[in-house]
Amino acid sequence: MEPGSAVPQRTGSFFLSLHPNNSLSRSGFIVLMSLLAGFSFFYGVYFWSLGAWPIFGFFGLDVLLVYIAFRLSFRAVRRFETIEIADDQVVITRVAPDGARKVETFNAYWARAMISGGRLELINRGQIFEIGNFLGQEEKQEVGEILARALSLYRSGERYQSPSPSTSIIS
Repeated sequence: MEPGSAVPQRTGSFFLSLHPNNSLSRSGFIVLMSLLAGFSFFYGVYFWSLGAWPIFGFFGLDVLLVYIAFRLSFRAVRRFETIEIADDQVVITRVAPDGARKVETFNAYWARAMISGGRLELINRGQIFEIGNFLGQEEKQEVGEILARALSLYRSGERYQSPSPSTSIIS
């Protein structure tokens, strides 16, 4: 399952999918790397013509390191988390960049959402589950409020439908 893909949702359930921010699109990456490679090649040849040929290699090394850094960043963005409240359960599913899944399930009635020490946590009978560790502080606050409201409504017997988010990290 790709991040952002549709996930079946049961009627009356709460579903939230959290994704890391990605500040650069694939086409932006191609444009940036093309400009950087062109700039580096042009100035590398210029320094080579002046007799400073080792600089040509350092320009190439710079381009390679920037490329590797962006590839690692794009890989990290493939991870995401989902939180579902349905059938008296809270189900947290973490999907790693390589597609490996880790699912944690616990009783929804005892669950509490809170922010502690800059971490967004779901607490259930002494167990602490950190969620959204890739989110910024404001995003954690928004998600924490949404989860706290959903759990509160669940405990009161109402069903809270999945929200329309104001940030791009929630889908």
